[in-house]
Amino acid sequence: MLPNLLVIGAPKAGTTSLHAYLGQHPDIFMSEPKELRYFWREDWIARRAAYEANFAVDATVRGESTPTYAAWPNRLHVPERVAQLIPDVKLIYLVRDPIERLASHWVQRVADGDRTPLSRYVEQVERPDNPIVCTSRYMLQIDQYLRYFERSQLLVVDQHELKHRRSDTLRGVLRFVGVDPIFEPDQIDAEYNTRTNKVARRRLAAATWNRLLWPASQRLPESVKVHLRRPANSLLFYQVTEKPALDEAALSRLQSFFRPDVERLREFTQQPFAAWSI
Repeated sequence: MLPNLLVIGAPKAGTTSLHAYLGQHPDIFMSEPKELRYFWREDWIARRAAYEANFAVDATVRGESTPTYAAWPNRLHVPERVAQLIPDVKLIYLVRDPIERLASHWVQRVADGDRTPLSRYVEQVERPDNPIVCTSRYMLQIDQYLRYFERSQLLVVDQHELKHRRSDTLRGVLRFVGVDPIFEPDQIDAEYNTRTNKVARRRLAAATWNRLLWPASQRLPESVKVHLRRPANSLLFYQVTEKPALDEAALSRLQSFFRPDVERLREFTQQPFAAWSI
């Protein structure tokens, strides 16, 4: 079977939490792992059977959440591939204050091994393929989907509303996907993937981890691994702060750049996004 729901993004905007909340509903099945990353693969057609195997369940709604489904132009052809395979799918797009989201995305990239300073990304804010800027240009991403899908197939959800008006926001999501909205997850107060600090591998640690330590660790019993985690982490990783500082000039530049996109988003959704910095 194929999914009939995709959470398409944005990165660092609450997709992990929403995925977890939806997965607790009795009529919804959400994939494990969360991010199947199927539609941006060049070999997506050949891998269709493996993709469908993730949804071999009898559920009214079957979904997955891959934030980089809204990362054009760095991830090309995603909307058209989705439309080709599942044209009636419902799409949920979580958005967040674009500057806050950009900063959080930079922290994640550092944790994944990117050593580019945040200031470099800000200096190159107008570069179309800037990886942490394009994913904060929400209407730019929505435009790609509206070429293939009806407006009624897309729900835009403000991460701030999901965080601070969780029950009401979730009921709106459930109505959109077509299941009983009178439902509250057992862990409605839980938030996911919200650590205030991230860790990144030290420069020389990545190869050692990938080639030696990770394969070896898979053969160890959990009772042994639990005692090795702390010393291993201290050798392999370092802390990355969650909130990089933006000086006034950088903040002003980002606000000016994102403002037209945000105003279009407000008009498109008829949502105020009142808590945002733009």
